[in-house]
Amino acid sequence: MQGAKPLFFLDYIAAGKIEPVVVAQIVEGLSRACKASGCALLGGETAEMPGFYASGEYDVAGVIVGIVDKPKVIDGSKIKVGDTIFGLPSIGLHTNGYSLARKLLFEVAGYSVDTFVPELDCTAGQALLKGHISYLEPLKDLIEAGQIAGLAHITGGGLLENIPRILPAGTGVEIKDGSWPVLPDLQLDARDRKR
Repeated sequence: MQGAKPLFFLDYIAAGKIEPVVVAQIVEGLSRACKASGCALLGGETAEMPGFYASGEYDVAGVIVGIVDKPKVIDGSKIKVGDTIFGLPSIGLHTNGYSLARKLLFEVAGYSVDTFVPELDCTAGQALLKGHISYLEPLKDLIEAGQIAGLAHITGGGLLENIPRILPAGTGVEIKDGSWPVLPDLQLDARDRKR
């Protein structure tokens, strides 16, 4: 639910064999992220599943629980003609965007995880492992002041699929192409489609 204040995070870590050092590193990263977002990291679940995961592989998932007063829910219903749309800069690939990025990097471009990509100044694998930032801090004051009518997280579906999901019937958006800088790892899409 958009507009909610995060309260706590529950994690799930699974591996063929639990490696305490790896789990400690994961929990440390989760702790830093929770602290930055002002929410508690509560105990989650750890599952050791031999035969299901290859040696050295692990799976991490989680859920954030938050709270928002019903009248303050940001669901796009308050968007009206004449509103201004603005975007926050990305630091790179995020969440659902990884499925599209993997397809573009590995299937379309034919890279391996070790392929150095000059435009990214790192390997394809390193680009996919860059940290994800939380947009809570730059939005918090605007949310609390009721200044945001809708939020769209631009992931694998891009602008064309993600923005319409929050628009009320009879509204649309007009975005001037090229009015913002595009990060090199997000430009791979257009370049590799031309190959």
